[in-house]
Amino acid sequence: MAKDDNRCWPGYEPVPGKSEHEQGSCRPKAESKMSGGEKSFRAKRKKQLDSWNAEHPGSPKKAAQHLHAPGQKTKTEDKKTATKKPTKKKATAKRPAAKKQTARKRTAARGKKAA
Repeated sequence: MAKDDNRCWPGYEPVPGKSEHEQGSCRPKAESKMSGGEKSFRAKRKKQLDSWNAEHPGSPKKAAQHLHAPGQKTKTEDKKTATKKPTKKKATAKRPAAKKQTARKRTAARGKKAA
């Protein structure tokens, strides 16, 4: 079985003796082993979590798990920045309104025709 070093998130490394997807199979890398991008990401994430904690005092840290990666736009931000294009209305022919018949009227009409 080949060893897969890329099975953990950026800034994390595999734990020896743990299988993939097992609880505790990845741990945070030491500062000395991290690349520049991983260090930058960790610093931005810490700033983001600190800001969230300041806005939500007393809330458990796990409540912040909905936050997106730092610098990543959310769907609502994309919608706000997107420009709306004018929609073209399709030309439709005007038709006279059809009369709706109830089931009782249809049954009565059929009965008269049969008689």
